[in-house]
Amino acid sequence: MAEENKKKGLLGKLFGRKSKEEKIAEEAAELAAKQQLVDEQMAARMAAINAAALKSAREQDEAAGLVEKQAEEDAEAAAAERARIEEEERIQAEEQAKHDVEAAKRLTEEKKQKEKEHQEKLAREAEEKRIAEEKAKLEREAEAKAEKERLAKLEAEKKAKAEAEQKAREAAEKAEAEALAKEQARQKAAEEEAARKAAEEEARRKAEEEALAKAEAEKSASEARMLKEQQEAERKAREAEEQRLAEEAKAAQEAEEEAEAARLAELKAEQERLEAEKIAAARAAQVSEDKIKALEPELKKGFLERISDGLKKSTSRMSESITATFTKRKLDDEALEDLEDLLIQADFGIGPATKVTTLLAKDKFDKEVTDMEIKVALADVVSDILTPLEKPLKLVGAKPEILLFVGVNGSGKTTTLGKIAKRFADDGKKVLIVAGDTFRAAADAQLKVWGDRAGAPVMSGKQGADAAGLVYDAIERAKTENYDILMIDTAGRLQNRTELMDELSKIVRVIKKQDETAPHHSLLVLDATVGQNALLQTEAFKNIAGITGLIMTKLDGTAKGGVLVALSDKFEIPIHAIGIGERIEDLENFSAPVFAAALSGVADAMKAVE
Repeated sequence: MAEENKKKGLLGKLFGRKSKEEKIAEEAAELAAKQQLVDEQMAARMAAINAAALKSAREQDEAAGLVEKQAEEDAEAAAAERARIEEEERIQAEEQAKHDVEAAKRLTEEKKQKEKEHQEKLAREAEEKRIAEEKAKLEREAEAKAEKERLAKLEAEKKAKAEAEQKAREAAEKAEAEALAKEQARQKAAEEEAARKAAEEEARRKAEEEALAKAEAEKSASEARMLKEQQEAERKAREAEEQRLAEEAKAAQEAEEEAEAARLAELKAEQERLEAEKIAAARAAQVSEDKIKALEPELKKGFLERISDGLKKSTSRMSESITATFTKRKLDDEALEDLEDLLIQADFGIGPATKVTTLLAKDKFDKEVTDMEIKVALADVVSDILTPLEKPLKLVGAKPEILLFVGVNGSGKTTTLGKIAKRFADDGKKVLIVAGDTFRAAADAQLKVWGDRAGAPVMSGKQGADAAGLVYDAIERAKTENYDILMIDTAGRLQNRTELMDELSKIVRVIKKQDETAPHHSLLVLDATVGQNALLQTEAFKNIAGITGLIMTKLDGTAKGGVLVALSDKFEIPIHAIGIGERIEDLENFSAPVFAAALSGVADAMKAVE
């Protein structure tokens, strides 16, 4: 404590600031100086009285005894006056001593209380830091686990594809080997058949020669000649028949060879196709690996760093303004007004801006403050406002569980729905998506792209069709086909377009006719770039669709990130997630302390220190 007082005294000398103890000491010194002045005045008065008495005595030394007696009486009166003054001084000194003792006791008590509060604050900050570190650790472990599972899934898919290609290649090789063996067997059979026919022909010829020789021996020459002519005619007929059969066999063989050649050509083409697919798959796998490698720096970034990078525009603008405004400046009324104006310009809203200035004025008023002290106070207020509203999107267990997405055109509503659908599908949920935006021509096409990514079917109707009727049919289908989740996209509506808001109200009524507890989640998707206009949008959609949660997108593209604080302070609607980029992983679950540290610039200061 002595060292702290010494340090505070040194700071007071350097910067002109005085501690509470120094002020009390100065007050005591002033009282002592005043008392000394009173003493000096009383002494002067006594000296004057004594001088007057002595003068009177000298002047009246020559007078009668009556004059001498009067002098004695004057001396006694002077002595009485001096005694009275001394008694008053004594009483005043006792009162001053009592006051000094009480001041010393009060100062001691205040020191003890301040030390106690300091220790309690250190303990509270240590506990908060421990909780934040544990939470950050759990988040890092969860992210690492998810990434490991994703990579394992990718590796399994790659392995399964390679095995399928290997099986296809082996099947093609086996089919080719079987075709070759079949062709070899056919050729061997044809050769054996030709050899057999040649042997039969040779045997027949020998038999005919023997018969002819025998006939010539037994019959006359004419009979032998007639027999010979008959045999020659039969031979020619057989040769003609054999030639015909040979030509037919040749034609059949040529046709079979042509068919076999065509089959081999098809087999070769199939092999070439499989090889091309293999090469394409290898290239795709390489591209995926390259993409993964390219994303590794992003994936390795911590949650706080990714949020800080996403909010860089909002943080940079406000941080620069705070630094420029509060460099070696005393926190007086004018400085507090400047800070409040700065926060309002950053879309924090009047309420949060006033809370920040009140907090600072309570502890730092009429003292010099640094830009870091301003940022820490801002982070504390933002965290206090947002922490009660930090609520991840969790399913309630209904089946089908109905999620209704609403918001104005261009807010990122359809993209956000697709990203969340992919998350649910990856968790093994059976998801059905409804393209309830029947007004915009490309809405269902955009949604189908996300549906393909999530492996979820998309129900859509003709352009201009009744969206409420489509939603009714979708709920019926979800019940019949046992879907876990039904996600409904709606047309982007300006909050001041009465006819469109009436259409949304009709959709809500149709949902409630099917399930009184639905929609189980009514999610408002807001675009951060619209700034304070988000307050008007929230008011309108809250009244029509009974908003249960907020998702704010495009925080990476605007310097108006403070509008989320203004929204939360006014409406107190749970915040599920924030969007800080276009990728699926850029839709982050909302964390109030992390958002507060990133938005205020405290996170950047922490990184700079590291």
